[in-house]
Amino acid sequence: MNALNTAAARLAIALLNRLADLDVRRDRGSGVVETIIIVAGFAGLAFTVYLAVAGKVNGWISKIPGSSGP
Repeated sequence: MNALNTAAARLAIALLNRLADLDVRRDRGSGVVETIIIVAGFAGLAFTVYLAVAGKVNGWISKIPGSSGP
């Protein structure tokens, strides 16, 4: 989970740096590609978090007596 937090922080810093660069220079062509890459990175991060949470929840549910059927 620590590595996941580190990755999220690095992505956030990269996004903030990119937004600061857009104010200085108006190179719109490369900005679109980089924005797509950032959005795809956040989507992958969200999917990873979803898988981790879903696994935990399923583990907790399986510990409930009678949750797997009669």
